[in-house]
Amino acid sequence: MKIIRTVFMLALLCFVFSVNTGSAALAAKPIAVADSSISEKTLDESIQAFQSLSKKERKQRIQDAKKAVKAWKAAKAASAADDNQILAIIFAILIPPVGVIIKEKGQVTTKFWISLLLTLLFWLPGAIYSLLVVTGNA
Repeated sequence: MKIIRTVFMLALLCFVFSVNTGSAALAAKPIAVADSSISEKTLDESIQAFQSLSKKERKQRIQDAKKAVKAWKAAKAASAADDNQILAIIFAILIPPVGVIIKEKGQVTTKFWISLLLTLLFWLPGAIYSLLVVTGNA
């Protein structure tokens, strides 16, 4: 996790301190960081180039970097939601009420009670109902 954070921060620094070669474009082009080996000379040149920008351009670059961080966090949250969906489907098949609890984010709702009742009557109706709830069809 620490390595990922370090690579991300290096990419963010490159994004903020990169120099635009375009005419009036203020938004920096995203840089794909394949490896984390950035020379100090390149970093120093980028910092000097950033400091030579006008106050307005610096502010725009910082805003762009913040937008990039928000987009990265949103993508990370979406990935975690996908993991929860897969986990909820697995539990909906094995232990149907637990799958519903995971989908409902830990809250005991009427969907949970219906799933529990159907599971106690017989496992198959509970599993079918739980899969419908987890996939969003019920």
